[in-house]
Amino acid sequence: MKIEASPAPAQIRGFRFSGVHGGIKKKGRRDFALIVSDHPCACAAVFTRNRCAAAPVVVAREHVSSGRVQAIMINSGNANCATGEQGLKLARWSCDELAGRLGVAPGLVLPCSTGVIGVQLDHRVMARAISLGVDALSRRGFAAAARAILTSDAFPKWASRTLRINDCEVTVAAMAKGAGMIEPQMATMLAFVLTDAKLSGDAARSILESSVSTSFNRISVDGDTSTNDTCVLMASAEAPGVAIDGPASNGYEVLARAVAEVLDEVSRMIVRDGEGATKMVDLMVTGAADDAEADRVARRVANSPLVRTALAGADPNWGRIVMALGNTDARFELTALELDVGEVALVRAGTVISDDAVAAARRVMKRDAYSMTIRLGAGAGRATIVTSDLTEEYVRFNSAYTS
Repeated sequence: MKIEASPAPAQIRGFRFSGVHGGIKKKGRRDFALIVSDHPCACAAVFTRNRCAAAPVVVAREHVSSGRVQAIMINSGNANCATGEQGLKLARWSCDELAGRLGVAPGLVLPCSTGVIGVQLDHRVMARAISLGVDALSRRGFAAAARAILTSDAFPKWASRTLRINDCEVTVAAMAKGAGMIEPQMATMLAFVLTDAKLSGDAARSILESSVSTSFNRISVDGDTSTNDTCVLMASAEAPGVAIDGPASNGYEVLARAVAEVLDEVSRMIVRDGEGATKMVDLMVTGAADDAEADRVARRVANSPLVRTALAGADPNWGRIVMALGNTDARFELTALELDVGEVALVRAGTVISDDAVAAARRVMKRDAYSMTIRLGAGAGRATIVTSDLTEEYVRFNSAYTS
């Protein structure tokens, strides 16, 4: 179920990019990326809620608190997590090193890492990677950077939109990586959204938090939240037009919609690229008491190994969903439950309609993308989680990891 992203944006005003092989990964694969703006710019970020946050997450949280950033440095192949004081020193040193090469303040650099956990990053390798990355910076380096941040991904993930705000052209582009250890709670997921719009720090935070809640925080590949998850929005302000300071500003809604769209697009690529995945399923829960209850139910069903192996086998096994529902705190009557698989009505009043319905549902479940809708009752609560199936390939891949 592998897909290729649409063509990468040629360039985004105010930004340079690079993606190089610095020596962290084997066989000459790209493993170091830079995203650098021409000037300090408005920035917002959200990070993993995993309590074992990696060293670069600790440092990036500190640096982004000012709301101004000029460079993002990303290495793949090593998460720099569970590396103690040495790992934290390396993250801080790398910001100082890159800042010196760029002629900027260290606090304007955000470090990000992804890859194997519990292994120290080599200081000399990082120094070489930083040097090569700075030398390779280019207005047209977006695609190279997007490829350099990958780990177990099968393909690069990016999306872009060109829109008009007050008769001025504005670009929004996102790149992301992730295929396993995915249930963002803000997730080995990294994402970077770039725009040339004139955006204040407050507006950037509002747009990013809203967009993440409807994209990355609505996907699950295996139910595990990474130690390194980071999503950053940078706005270079190089596009002409008036500044967007908040929801009341002209252009805010248009820009917020574009950011939400590109993040939804790349987050779905992550699910499609889930390690060993062959199916992408929009699991929708409706009729709950409220949205929070619907979300809890959807996550419990989507993350059930028994349900997800049934997805892998195209088996419309209603009993597995009943089991998962019964392990939630949702208020419902079994005799009132309904289930649709795609366009097929499979369950009504808590029972499977017919053998013909089962056969029709099985045909739907053989597709590589479809929806399942669970109706709990007559409540107004609803939620959607985009998930994947669980296959033997996932187990094989995660029984050992090599970068």
